[in-house]
Amino acid sequence: MRSPWIPVFYDKKENKNYFYNINQKKFVVGEYSAQNTIVTLLSGTVGVVLYALLGSFIIKMPIKYLVNLSILLGIFISVLLVIVIDYFSKKSFFGTPISIEKVSSCFEEGEKQLNKNLRIGFWTLLMAIGSTVVLYFSNGEAILFFATTLFWMLPIPLFILQRPFKRKKIYALYKKNQLPIENRDFKKKNCYH
Repeated sequence: MRSPWIPVFYDKKENKNYFYNINQKKFVVGEYSAQNTIVTLLSGTVGVVLYALLGSFIIKMPIKYLVNLSILLGIFISVLLVIVIDYFSKKSFFGTPISIEKVSSCFEEGEKQLNKNLRIGFWTLLMAIGSTVVLYFSNGEAILFFATTLFWMLPIPLFILQRPFKRKKIYALYKKNQLPIENRDFKKKNCYH
C-alpha cells in the first residue's frame, strides 16, 4: 500500500478513527457515521434469501477446479478491494488534527487493538482453510462455494489494511519518543485532488 495514512486507533464509543500521516508527520482524527440498523437487517435478509435459493443448488464442475476457483476468486476480489481502498485513501484527507495530549492514549489502546485484530485475521484465515476443506469434501454446493469465496476475501484486507508492520514501527518509535508529530500548522486539503 502506498497511502501515507497509517491507522493508529479506532474508538468504538465515539466512532472515530485516528490516523498518522507518515509524509506530513500529522496525527488526525476522522469521524464516521454509525452503521445503520437497516443495513444490518438488509444484509441478514439477503443472506437468508441466498441460502434459500442456493442451498440445494449444485455446481457441476470437478471439485478440484471448484475449490481452486473459489480460492482464486476470493483472493482476486480482496486484492482488488485493497487496491481500490488504497487509491482513494491516497487522495483523501482524514479529519482534523488532535491535541498532543490525546495522542498517548491512542497509541496505547491502538497497540492492543492491533494485536486483537491480527488474532481475528489469523482465525479468519483458519476459517477460510476450514471452509476450503469442507468444500473439497462436498458435492459442489453453491452455498459452500460462495461461503469459501467470502472466507478467502476476508483475511487479506484484514491483514493489509491494518498495515501491521508500519503500525508496529510507529508504535515502537512513539514508545522511544522518536516519532515526529507536527500538528501545529496543519492545513486542510480537499478530499480529492
